[in-house]
Amino acid sequence: MSRASTSNVMDHTEIPAYRLIASGPALYFGLGAAFITVCIWATWLVSVKLGTQSALTTFDLAIMRYAIPAMALLPFVYQSRQALFTVPKWTLLGIVAGAGVPFFFLSSAGMQYAPVSHAGLLIPGTFPLFVSAIAVLVFKEPISPIRLLGLFAILLGVVTLLVVSLWSLSGEVWKGDLFFIGASFFWAVYTISLRVAGLRPLAATGLLGLVSTLLLLLMLSLGLVSSGMSLVSPSELAWQFCVQALLVGLLTGFSYGYAINSLGAERTAAMGALTPVLAALIAIPLLQESISMGATFGLLFVGTGVVLASGMIRSWR
Repeated sequence: MSRASTSNVMDHTEIPAYRLIASGPALYFGLGAAFITVCIWATWLVSVKLGTQSALTTFDLAIMRYAIPAMALLPFVYQSRQALFTVPKWTLLGIVAGAGVPFFFLSSAGMQYAPVSHAGLLIPGTFPLFVSAIAVLVFKEPISPIRLLGLFAILLGVVTLLVVSLWSLSGEVWKGDLFFIGASFFWAVYTISLRVAGLRPLAATGLLGLVSTLLLLLMLSLGLVSSGMSLVSPSELAWQFCVQALLVGLLTGFSYGYAINSLGAERTAAMGALTPVLAALIAIPLLQESISMGATFGLLFVGTGVVLASGMIRSWR
């Protein structure tokens, strides 16, 4: 994608709902790619939760997440080296920090306090709030009434979940919820920065993996993090490697980009509303988690809000 102006950037961030991108077989392939992406996201949330309950550390999960994509996509980074030098440094920082180590550590820290259903609800659910806030405050973008209604529904769902968390018996679920909201903010920064940079998706993913891997190795050398890989079974290590490196690190780099190109950002975002539902369903047999009443109401509000804010209804009409 070529370098875009500020207005064009926000056009990509909020692709108009009336823009038809694919039809026929391409549309069905796009829907399939979006559904695969959502399934991987839900599986990733459960795998991070399982990792926090084992001897694996956040460093272990993160290094598996970023090291393999960094090595596999290094040729794309090299091919785009000239374009990288033309991107503002703050934009590159937004890419590598937004979906890199800060995002991963916030997500992992939240898993230590809150259930997977909260992570699936708050990380992808509050994402449209932060994107819209950046669009309005930084790029002065207007918001349509139906989108504003959707954002209000998302906010209502988040507030409902936080209030219930504050009243929960454990007393610390709210800490996990705040970590998840912080992770969602970083993901929004990543998305906006990626649009501004105008880099090839595989090159941006490779750069993200490379910088994150170097940062993780630096933290390990300074004694800021530790590894517990030697303390877990080979089967558990293989499971985490498959999810973190292959599914999330590599496969979603293709499936998410294909869904965006085929369906548009608004339809893909609406498909993302399935993430908390699938994550909660997977967590029931694997983690013996139950869906609380607060999470149920929050899920309904946020899911409805994402559909409205993404422009899906207008697109279908």
